[in-house]
Amino acid sequence: MGGWIHRHAWWIVVFWVVVAGGMNVAIPQLEQIVSRHSADFLPADLPANQTLEQMAADFGVPPSNAVSSVILVDDNGFSDADADYYHRLTERLTADSDNVAYLVDLYGNEITRDIAVSPDGKAVNMLLALDGSAGSTRADHATAAVRDHIAALDRPDDLQVHLSGPTATLADLFREIDVSLLIITAVSVLLITLMLLVVYRDLVTALIPLVSIGITLAVVRPIVGLLGDAGVLSISNFTIAIMTALVLGAGTDYAVFTIGNYHEARRLGHPLGGAVARASGRTGPILIASALTIAAACAAMIFTKIGMFTTAGPPTAIAILVTLVIALTLPAALLSLAGRRGWAEPRHSSVARWQRRGARIIRHAGIYTAAALVFLVGTALITTTFRMNWDESAMPRTATDSTRGYDLAYQHYGQNVLAQEFVTVASDHDMRNTADLAALELAAQTVGSRPEVDVVRSVTRPYGTALAEAATGHQTGIVGERLEDAHQQISQATPELRRLAEGVGQLSAGADDAVTRLPELVSGTEKVASLAGTMLTGLDRADALVRTAGGTSVRDDLPEVRRTVRAALQLADGLLTQSRLAETTERLDGVLGPLLAVETSPACRTDPVCRSARDALSAYDRATGGQVSAARGDWAALRSAVVDGAKKVKLLIPQIEGTLGVLDRLLVQTGGQTSDQLRGELNRLVGGTRELQAGLKTMADGLHQVKDGTDQTVELTGELRTGLQQAADYLLTMSKSTRTGPGAGFYLPGEGLRDPRFVEGARLLMSPDGTTARMMVTWSVNPYSQEAMSATREIPGIVAQALDGTVLDDAQVATTGLAALSADMQDQVRKDFLVFAIVAGIAVLLILMVLLRSILAPVLLVATVLLSFASAIGVSVLVWQHLIGIDLDWSVIPVSFMAVIAVGADYSMLFASRIREESANGGMARGIIRGFGSTGGVITTAGLVFAVTMFALMSGTVLNLVQIGFTIGVGLLLDIAIVRTVLVPAMMAVFGERIWWPSGRRA
Repeated sequence: MGGWIHRHAWWIVVFWVVVAGGMNVAIPQLEQIVSRHSADFLPADLPANQTLEQMAADFGVPPSNAVSSVILVDDNGFSDADADYYHRLTERLTADSDNVAYLVDLYGNEITRDIAVSPDGKAVNMLLALDGSAGSTRADHATAAVRDHIAALDRPDDLQVHLSGPTATLADLFREIDVSLLIITAVSVLLITLMLLVVYRDLVTALIPLVSIGITLAVVRPIVGLLGDAGVLSISNFTIAIMTALVLGAGTDYAVFTIGNYHEARRLGHPLGGAVARASGRTGPILIASALTIAAACAAMIFTKIGMFTTAGPPTAIAILVTLVIALTLPAALLSLAGRRGWAEPRHSSVARWQRRGARIIRHAGIYTAAALVFLVGTALITTTFRMNWDESAMPRTATDSTRGYDLAYQHYGQNVLAQEFVTVASDHDMRNTADLAALELAAQTVGSRPEVDVVRSVTRPYGTALAEAATGHQTGIVGERLEDAHQQISQATPELRRLAEGVGQLSAGADDAVTRLPELVSGTEKVASLAGTMLTGLDRADALVRTAGGTSVRDDLPEVRRTVRAALQLADGLLTQSRLAETTERLDGVLGPLLAVETSPACRTDPVCRSARDALSAYDRATGGQVSAARGDWAALRSAVVDGAKKVKLLIPQIEGTLGVLDRLLVQTGGQTSDQLRGELNRLVGGTRELQAGLKTMADGLHQVKDGTDQTVELTGELRTGLQQAADYLLTMSKSTRTGPGAGFYLPGEGLRDPRFVEGARLLMSPDGTTARMMVTWSVNPYSQEAMSATREIPGIVAQALDGTVLDDAQVATTGLAALSADMQDQVRKDFLVFAIVAGIAVLLILMVLLRSILAPVLLVATVLLSFASAIGVSVLVWQHLIGIDLDWSVIPVSFMAVIAVGADYSMLFASRIREESANGGMARGIIRGFGSTGGVITTAGLVFAVTMFALMSGTVLNLVQIGFTIGVGLLLDIAIVRTVLVPAMMAVFGERIWWPSGRRA
């Protein structure tokens, strides 16, 4: 094959250049394809992920694990202008259903506003879930869309707005990885170039590996992108990072191996074509075995579930196989073309120096073996202190939008409220009743008692503390206060009760007196009835008299009688006012009196006329026999009788009218009843009076009993007052003891279920059907920390234990959120690592067995590689965790294992195969010395180049890539400096020919 490559070198070079150029023109760049088809970061079957999706379904929102937060901060205080921006942003995000799965607007509701606002009133937290799965392309695009919305709205100058939370953190991390890849690739190429120039001290020779890896990357990237675009491979940013680093390292190593064998052949005097053919012949099997080893280690990740592994392993395995195909042809063709012009010729050989080292190790094989083992085992033991780091927010080495949000959250809330945990309690019935709520409050108290927990919000404590109205102490306090009020009222009413008792006594005495006096009433009533009967008899007689006089009846003729009386009154008035009888009589007496008087008055004696008239009238009176005197007397008597009679009639008539009025009213009151009917009524009146007498006697007896009861009530009231005071004191004391603290009870009356705070809290923390309740937990520790992860593992158990014996003892309890997802991821990482480590180890072991045709040697070589890996992890833990103070990221060990186990096995395999080849005709010692001489410089160069390539990862802006690059680089250096250079040859010298068991020395 090498001879064919030499003869067609130009065609081979042109072929690969055309393939690389054509594929890059026809196929989009790998970064573009990754941005469209990045696989999910989280396995869908993680328990916490399933809990999160189930919780979303229970609460009637789209299932999404891409939980995020928008934090708004104004150091001058959250103003009305800030609130206006918040509301406009909320409306805009709610309308963007393509990117926002759902949004929880706590600040927009006055009842829940305190939950969203920071204690200092300067920050507001808006909860939202983005479309897609956390770490996926969809979620990454949704993150960018939300940030575009934030930037598009005009906002106050003092208002800071950041999209943060776990999903935003992953999106920022992946963007930083994209930036890091450009830096890493440039630094890798630069370092590889410098290393090659230092090693070969020839530009053309150094360019051969550079051109090879350049064309290799140009071919590998489109192939992987095409398979990813077609859905054959799962790809992500980690695909680009890990694949690029390993392809750079392996491709450079393979070119270095080919150049090493080519230089060895040229030093042995082989012509150009023969040297190319010999280099291809001797290098080909090693490259195939090496590529298969690396590919097997990478492909083993196909059995994993973590997105980083599934997207890094299989694509890298395919890339390494493509790298192998190019490495088997292109470096040799380039060497052929360079050799034709006298370029790329070998420099001074280092074979002798490496052979002397080999001889020294053989002479002290036991000591070197023990020393190497002591160092490797000692450093490997440091791994027992390893702490896995899940803080993705700490991975970017420069500030990002999400890390700024975290910083502001810690500054204004005191804790990371942007990465809250959820504890779900699912039941088979509606839990919106006092008994179930009491159980949920007990669960919330249990969770809140954890030292890792800062605040727990649940339906019974939506503001982070239990509703005061729902505490048993509060309820007993209310009852106690009411009892106290009742005691006071009864105390105040006691004098009134005593007065009541006195009044009842007086009433009883009065009733007794009434009973005593009642016979008199009965007797009087009988007399009144008798008198009324007599009146009725008189009325009957009056009617008879009226009928006898031609009338109808007293009732009918009464108006006529009234008119007659009035006429008589008018006649009397006329006699008194209109008649001149009195005046006439008086004038007549004045004229005739002096004439008829027995004695002549002095005036008349002096008046001749009067004397003459007296004498004449006296003579006439005598002549008539005294008739004139008699007539004068009769007239005076008549006048007196008429006047007196008229006056008496005038006085009598008003009495007659009053009597007629009484008679008229009496007739009206009878209501048209006859006398017989009225007599019946009178009889019933008399009978009723007698019944009253009996009833009053009965009432008097009852009042005696009431008096006895009232006296007893007054006595018992004193005892009741004392009892109420004791009950009030007891309940108030109980209230003080149980209102807060671990002994706080829970009781929510019916009206509490309708309280607006409970209703709004229920919307946020209880499903619409009431069968699922959730608690929002804010950690007092870093939510990415092992403390939070351990706590979230223990919380379901302690909650279930707290609910045991309550009405919710059969409820299903689960946790979800950042800590729960990280804990599940940690478990899955361990499972994935165990699976692919075993598969990769077995694959590498089988390849070594086939290549070395042995069992013991491959087992020992794999063991040394595993030991060097453990030592590298120990050194990395020592540097990062104990010296720098940053724990190793969770991805460091799996990815480092994949690289170190594969590449380290390559070097040991190459070295061991050369020793086996060289020892075939001269024994183990000769084989080790010659193996050192022929491979020492080549493997060291390859190892250094690969290590430098890995160290180039440290130039990135993402800390986990930095740690991965450091760990792999240290592992390769340990393999070069100790394992391959000291331990493997010393161990082979100790074992001797037995190491090739069971095949023996010869195949």
